[in-house]
Amino acid sequence: MTLRTSLVFLLIVAAGAALAKSSKTQVEREGAGAASYDGAWIFEATTASGDCPSLAPSSVTIQGGRVVSANNGAMTPWGYVEGDGTFVARFTDQNGRISRASGTLRGASGSGAWSSSTNLCGGAWRASRASERAEQ
Repeated sequence: MTLRTSLVFLLIVAAGAALAKSSKTQVEREGAGAASYDGAWIFEATTASGDCPSLAPSSVTIQGGRVVSANNGAMTPWGYVEGDGTFVARFTDQNGRISRASGTLRGASGSGAWSSSTNLCGGAWRASRASERAEQ
């Protein structure tokens, strides 16, 4: 191996190591931000379109930036919160009706929109941390 080939090889290895370190730091930073939304949340939804009751959950639990429970297990959730507070979720109730919610969480509150293509309904939601609600 020539000196020039060795130097090029070392530069490539160093660049790869630096890139891997910066990527890990970015992933850790995003995960830490999303985890700051962990805990129980109380949701209040209103229906603005369609003639049906709100299919949005009244309570949601977030762990590790993932929606893990809705209405204390009465709904099957799928969803997540990004480090910047972007909230995206889908909920399926016991009758198979599906609703979707998206919006933003900031600190101890949040808001957004929800809709149900199975019931042709939709509206808005507001959320607050359950611990914040208990203190008021």
